[in-house]
Amino acid sequence: MLTSILGARLSWHFANGWVFEPAIVGPDIVDYTLKEGPHAGRHAIQHFYYQRVAPGVETTVWYEESGALVHITWYVETQTVHRFAALPAWLAKDMTVYRGDNQDPAFIEKIRKLSSEQQDWPRHILNDEGYFKVI
Repeated sequence: MLTSILGARLSWHFANGWVFEPAIVGPDIVDYTLKEGPHAGRHAIQHFYYQRVAPGVETTVWYEESGALVHITWYVETQTVHRFAALPAWLAKDMTVYRGDNQDPAFIEKIRKLSSEQQDWPRHILNDEGYFKVI
């Protein structure tokens, strides 16, 4: 039985059709590939802040290279999640620009250019539920 999200290798799903697989949760990073969704093919390693809120309830939060803020509440026993994310307006308008690898300097340069030239506000809010399976 899973007792913590830390150290898990997951298939992670959201109702809007996004599938992250694999999503590997380390002690202070999440390493994921978006398998399905508007920016399928994206790979990222995000450094996060972690908190065990209560037995079986954990949270992670990170700030992405685009300026997006992502907060996940993990319900370990039921293997469900709640996501709250605030995406820059320019990214929400065309998520395909996020296809790439945030470990690639050329990708980071492209995202920094887009974020410096386009509108951040109003933020697009994702406030949804999902689930995960250990793989």
